[in-house]
Amino acid sequence: MLAEMKSSEEIKDIPYVAVFMVTYNHEQYIRQAIEGVIMQMTNFKIRLYIGEDCSKDNTKGICLSYAEKYPEIITLICTEVNNLSVNIENIWRATLSSGAKYIAFCEGDDYWIDNLKLQKQVDFLDANPDYSMCFSDFEIIDELGWNWPAEKFIPKMNKNTYTIDDFILSMVSIVPTASLFIRNLLPNPLPAFWEAANGGDLIVHLLIADKGKAKYMDEKMAIYRNHAGGITKSEWAQLNENKEPLLKKTFECVNEYLNFKYDKVFRERFFEMSKIQLIYGSRNKKGIEKLKYYFKTIPDYIRYSKRINFKELVYYHLILFAPSLLKLFKK
Repeated sequence: MLAEMKSSEEIKDIPYVAVFMVTYNHEQYIRQAIEGVIMQMTNFKIRLYIGEDCSKDNTKGICLSYAEKYPEIITLICTEVNNLSVNIENIWRATLSSGAKYIAFCEGDDYWIDNLKLQKQVDFLDANPDYSMCFSDFEIIDELGWNWPAEKFIPKMNKNTYTIDDFILSMVSIVPTASLFIRNLLPNPLPAFWEAANGGDLIVHLLIADKGKAKYMDEKMAIYRNHAGGITKSEWAQLNENKEPLLKKTFECVNEYLNFKYDKVFRERFFEMSKIQLIYGSRNKKGIEKLKYYFKTIPDYIRYSKRINFKELVYYHLILFAPSLLKLFKK
């Protein structure tokens, strides 16, 4: 009888939505992130899991104060030493094991601006079992003065429903993380390739999109903050230039994990990635280094091409080698 009563209490404590939040040195922002969750008006139980990664500022103190004030909503999990991978793994383990039907996301420097965000997203997925996730429009707070349009971060949405094909073929991420809302269908524990591939959000998108369609909700529900504590403009440019090999590894891992169910679509993406590597990967290389890189990357271009487009190939060769040949001719 006592065991049954305990089980009943445990069931009552299971959240319907688990919120995934990791934070590090977000003293200026973490209050807004947490308040955005607390302000949610819902007819179901939510639990916010915060992963605090040994911040050097007062982020931990702020998180502790909120956890003490809202123990029925907030679970704070702190790392013993600063380690991003461990921090993320802790919160994944907590959210996936929470028993929640759904998982929402908000990093410690972003925040939600719609107090009905979770209710709207739950209502949609509850009513549409063929969808495995939904996400919304968002606003950018640009503290760095880059003045980049939102499309620089997330492509402009031109439809309301997306499939895994869209996630595979899109050259930039489709989903703003702070607006993402998924069914709790990820494998627990996460696949062994997760950390090695370092695909982060992209792996989440692909594995969940395998379970159903994705709904774009044309409402601004979240804020993405572009600030000095995040990535710098030069780092952004460097990452975009060198991301293709890492992305390819991520796609290859997911393709194999899903038993090559979408192999045709992945191969189409691999072909587009091979073109980017062929041209932009060698842009800063010269002489023998450029030649070595060329022979390293051209096989993938040929391998994934449905048929060789000789005009295109000639064009790429001119881009790659014409400047060097011109200098040699001048000499």
